[in-house]
Amino acid sequence: MSNILQVTTPNLNTDNRNILNPQDPRQAGQAVHNPVDPTRVVRADNKDGDQTGNSTQDDLFSAVNYDSNYGAFVKGLGENGNLSEVMERLLFGDMAGLKGADQAEVTALIERFLMSMRMDSPQDLLEYLQGQGELQARFSGDFFNRLRSVLAQSPSERLKEAVLNFLKGYNDYSSGAHLLQQMRALTEDIEQLLLRAYREEFRGLADSMNWDAANGDTEENTGILNQRLIPFLSSYVSRTHDYGAVREAAMLLVFHAVRYQNGGKGHLFELFDSLLGIRDFGRLFKGDADADLEQLLMAGAREAHPPLSEFADSLSALLLKGANGHGGLENVQQFYNIMNGMLINESVYMPLLHFVLPFQYEDNNVMSEMWVDPDAKKDFEEDARKIKLFLKFDIQTLGKFEMVMTLQDRQSRVQLFVPPQLAKQDKKIQAEVADILKKNGLRFNQLLIRERVRDRRVDEVFPEIREKERTINVRI
Repeated sequence: MSNILQVTTPNLNTDNRNILNPQDPRQAGQAVHNPVDPTRVVRADNKDGDQTGNSTQDDLFSAVNYDSNYGAFVKGLGENGNLSEVMERLLFGDMAGLKGADQAEVTALIERFLMSMRMDSPQDLLEYLQGQGELQARFSGDFFNRLRSVLAQSPSERLKEAVLNFLKGYNDYSSGAHLLQQMRALTEDIEQLLLRAYREEFRGLADSMNWDAANGDTEENTGILNQRLIPFLSSYVSRTHDYGAVREAAMLLVFHAVRYQNGGKGHLFELFDSLLGIRDFGRLFKGDADADLEQLLMAGAREAHPPLSEFADSLSALLLKGANGHGGLENVQQFYNIMNGMLINESVYMPLLHFVLPFQYEDNNVMSEMWVDPDAKKDFEEDARKIKLFLKFDIQTLGKFEMVMTLQDRQSRVQLFVPPQLAKQDKKIQAEVADILKKNGLRFNQLLIRERVRDRRVDEVFPEIREKERTINVRI
């Protein structure tokens, strides 16, 4: 019978008078836990919200409300701050052991991935770094700078919408080769999930796709996807009532197919014509729009060039196989840690460009990771554009380095933190770094060489990441 009268058992320990009854309101704490502050949003529970800024390990992120989406992002950023270390351990350590695994497919992926990181000359290394930068920082260059200028001049809502639609279309256009590879991998996985009686027909449909089509040339593949391949999967699910893995993979295939279709060159031209048809665009855009579009299409087509996308495609395929256990169950957690770290850095809340650039050069394994703020906060509104970057790199034969650099109007401020064994060579390193800056046409206002004594977090170098903690942000 339920305790309707709420009868409580008396305290039988009469000797210890210090035991408190939590149901006795007379024994509740007298402290005021949450005084009302009209200038800020305070916690709604009875816990003290410590905002003192102490940075111990336990309360490192205590100022952030973890019930919010942004709080979860900041917490995840702290928990996955060792992405480069995990990748280094896997790529240059455990990866060698995986090469001898029984799984022939995983072994081939590893060989392909390691080859994509091997640089034979300084020119190869330069092209690799520039290529990865172009792939990850897609909206860069004079054309997009002019578009940013148009948006900064407070145009009409119609013009803003047209610019954003064009950017979305260009993103799908320049991702064409990558989307094809994703769909190709999905069809291979789906084939293994289908019942045997359906596999041969599905393989024939998948083989009719042109997996090497250039960016923007989507008409032929779109016809196969919409008229044959996707209807086949829809019919299969309807007949077999397989609402599990096959249906989920098919839905992901449809998602990629929609983006691929929107990336057609004809659709991109239509979006651009819509921009030109708005009078304010011609007045605010400084430059030859048609000529800029031609150069933009040439740049977007580069992603179809294998050397530029080889690294990203190989890494994504390897992480997927590893997370599914094909690289050994003992390594699954490492693959998941890498995936989580990369997803956190690609979050919509991350205001920075993030680059992961491992490579092998002159028998040295180098693991590098970089965060860039292309529009850092300026001291004065009229100042020139300011760029700030944070670079971590680990050379196995030397140790770990960190560099914080700001660049404004071709003048730089550089702080370079070096391994302990190189700290005594600070004068020599300073001279060599100064020479590198000079060769690239950069002056420096500050160039400090210091010993690296600890790992710096991204939110230390870019404190603006934590600024949103003061805003109202809830998770539903």
